[in-house]
Amino acid sequence: MKAQQKPVTTKLLRRVIPYITRYAGLGIAVLLGLVIVDAGSVLQPFLVKNAIDVNIAAHDYTGLMHTGILLALVLFASYAFQVVSGYGIQYLGQRLILDIRMDLFRKVLGLSNDYFDRTPVGQTLTNLSNDLEALREFIADGIVSIAGDMLKVVFILVAMLLINVTLALVAFVTIPLFIAATLLFRSSIRTGFRQVRKANGEINVGLSETISGVREIHQFGYEGESRATFRKNNQSYLAAYLKVVNAYALFFPVIEVVTYISMILTLLFAHFSAGATLQVGVIFAFFAYIAMLFQPLRQLAEKFNLFQSAVAATERIFKLMDEKVSIAAPSEASTRTFASPAALDFEAVSFHYAEGTPILRGLSFHVAPGEKVAIVGPTGAGKTTLISLVTRLYDVQAGRILIDGANIKDIPFEQLRRLVATVPQDVFLFTGTAAENISLYDPAVDWRMVEHAAQEVRANRFIATFPKGYGEQVGEEGRRLSEGQRQLLGLSRAFARDPSIVILDEATSNIDSETEHLIGEGIQRLLANRTALIIAHRLSTIRSVDRILVLQAGVVVQEGSHDELVKRDGLYRQLYEMQSLMLAR
Repeated sequence: MKAQQKPVTTKLLRRVIPYITRYAGLGIAVLLGLVIVDAGSVLQPFLVKNAIDVNIAAHDYTGLMHTGILLALVLFASYAFQVVSGYGIQYLGQRLILDIRMDLFRKVLGLSNDYFDRTPVGQTLTNLSNDLEALREFIADGIVSIAGDMLKVVFILVAMLLINVTLALVAFVTIPLFIAATLLFRSSIRTGFRQVRKANGEINVGLSETISGVREIHQFGYEGESRATFRKNNQSYLAAYLKVVNAYALFFPVIEVVTYISMILTLLFAHFSAGATLQVGVIFAFFAYIAMLFQPLRQLAEKFNLFQSAVAATERIFKLMDEKVSIAAPSEASTRTFASPAALDFEAVSFHYAEGTPILRGLSFHVAPGEKVAIVGPTGAGKTTLISLVTRLYDVQAGRILIDGANIKDIPFEQLRRLVATVPQDVFLFTGTAAENISLYDPAVDWRMVEHAAQEVRANRFIATFPKGYGEQVGEEGRRLSEGQRQLLGLSRAFARDPSIVILDEATSNIDSETEHLIGEGIQRLLANRTALIIAHRLSTIRSVDRILVLQAGVVVQEGSHDELVKRDGLYRQLYEMQSLMLAR
């Protein structure tokens, strides 16, 4: 286990160092400040020794006054530089974490959907919050402080050797015991902190699911099981943290014993040497250095706590940083322009989420520019998957998807997602105003375009009822709006981008009849002079499309207009008759 930890720690340090070097000037300034602080603190006992053995012994009161003034100046300088260095350390820690957090957030935004399919939200939140906080604490209170403590130890050791080599060697006898105790507990403490981080991630996952699904919890009486699951996660965290506590409960008393052994040995030697070879000032200075020596050593041991926690957190942070992006952007920028409306082609497309479970099987079809094509089929036929493939939320495993003859893998993400506008079944709204949720801060969508888009899909009618109009806050995830209002903003969002291809995932399935009638004209305006792919769940909504593709088990089994398909025996007529029977009831 120990053989594996060393290269892991070295590797993690190599990942953090580039962030530190960005602020090399500040780091050097902070270290210089700590050098002055440590040098000043080590110099103080030496000045007192000099005052006793030189000034007082020789009755040199003028020299004693000069030594006193010098001691006062050293104390003041140490205090001033300690204040400045303390601020600099905290500022450095915050700047480093800001940079790492932004890089990590950019990484999360760039990750492909397959990562989010297999990773709980709470785990990612833990990386972005708790893990980064542990690393910040170590950077701000650990790295520079450790350097300062180590430097102080060196200064003390040098001062002790300069005063009395023999007495210094006696004090140094227990230092190997100190190092051995630290190494002994290192493995158990690191393992404990890894388990603590894992348990904390499980707590965040549970909290995320509970908050997101609180309505279902209330509606289905799931409170008891939720509490039981949360209690189990908390108990796992407690058990993991107690392992760390137990390790430290043994570790610190051992360190105290080592410290007192060193002090006793040194005091015994000083006692038997007193009056023979040691001066009073030397004894005073040496006892002061003994106390000072084990203070930074004790602090280094305590910082080991931060270090182990930071290592466990950093492992998780850079594991996320190294997460492979499965959907790669084109290597070269495209200068091609596309027609509006544009053609859309699926050529022998095969796709699966999990190996051995195909969703699409060699699917091929052509949508002409301006054509409105509906995709229908039973649940699991692969209808909704088509949306994710056209916008490259996922990549096909075989075949090609073309827009105006260009493979979508060769079209930059930004351009592709301007060409194709998607109106999902459940529109996600961000915290902000109605206007911001239409424009999504896109610099190409100005205020005039926002208003025009809302007017075209009739969203302006309900926006006009708000006290602040387009400046009205919609609430978290649009919770202040009805389903229909959220859908209208989703249509406005798509219209404002003036796409060449529009994909509707049954955009009226969650809207009441009155609102559905209201936005009917808006949908027609959105689809006018645009290619449209309509994922239909209610067959009654697609009678006016140019063509219907019936999907089953990932392949097209029927094709034609509504009137043509209901006249044939086949899956479409079965689905239509089933829905008609359900509506009749």
